[in-house]
Amino acid sequence: MTNSAAKNRLAHAYLFGGPAEIGKKTLALEFAKWLLCAKIKLHPDSSLNGGTGEEKFACGQCRSCQDIAKNQHPDVFVLQPRQEEKRGVIKTLEIGIDEIKTLRHQISLFPYSASHKIAVIDQAEWLTREAANSFLKTLEEPSGKSLIILVSPAWQTLLPTIVSRCQLIRFSAVPEKEIFDKLSKEAKNIKVLNRIVKLSAGRPGRALNLLREAGSLETLQQNIEIFKKILKSDLAARFEVAQRLSQNSSLAQENLSQWLLWLRDKILENNACQDLAIKIDGVSESTLNYPQKNLINSMREIQKTKVILDNPSFNARLALEVLMMKI
Repeated sequence: MTNSAAKNRLAHAYLFGGPAEIGKKTLALEFAKWLLCAKIKLHPDSSLNGGTGEEKFACGQCRSCQDIAKNQHPDVFVLQPRQEEKRGVIKTLEIGIDEIKTLRHQISLFPYSASHKIAVIDQAEWLTREAANSFLKTLEEPSGKSLIILVSPAWQTLLPTIVSRCQLIRFSAVPEKEIFDKLSKEAKNIKVLNRIVKLSAGRPGRALNLLREAGSLETLQQNIEIFKKILKSDLAARFEVAQRLSQNSSLAQENLSQWLLWLRDKILENNACQDLAIKIDGVSESTLNYPQKNLINSMREIQKTKVILDNPSFNARLALEVLMMKI
């Protein structure tokens, strides 16, 4: 993208697709900083001052970079679903047509102080059908001074007409060594960092959250213990867990991801590959109580449920209850 920008060949819209917490939104905002950075003069007709356009990173110090970091830049707009709590239930609200109409108007105007108007739509899979159809008009008739970046861990659920009008950039897991090297200066305990890196499953954002959030590893341990109890519980107890998880879709996704890592460990241990196991629960135990066929089936059903939960139109509680009947 930086090469395209330097040659004035940017696409009008990009779609960043890949796993959650892998850095898609972060990269979108970093690119916005780079494009509008006062130290990187890409467009002679802009009001910006500075460099040659050959710099690989934004300076992070100029007014433009700081305004983007604070979400205060007059030419950069970030739209994402809001969360609402009612009676203890945290619900993610879809991005509606009124929000999209406001965004379309904002990016249709001439830039206030920069070379482009930039719109970043995070978790774009939460667009309502009506909002998506409305936004399609902007993709079909883009302004020459606008840049749109859609960010989604479930980009396959977007309207095919939206996907086809964006340049798709797929994000994949980051090598463990890169995550370790990046976080090694911040970590106080290398042993703990090693475990966090493995638990992150190639997601830098997840690794950073585990490192910075107090008690995150303890919470993970508790989630694994809950899953082990589920495997031995009756349906009534399982449905109680499903009801609790359905109250927060983000939390449900994280729990399912942790369960998948534990199942992976057990399958590796069953096949005498303990050295490859993450040991997510920090405990080595007999795998006799976990037949491989059951482990593989549970992993398959959890993966199916994660895909379902990525789609806002599905009933999360029903999907989780079906999962509880199958694992």
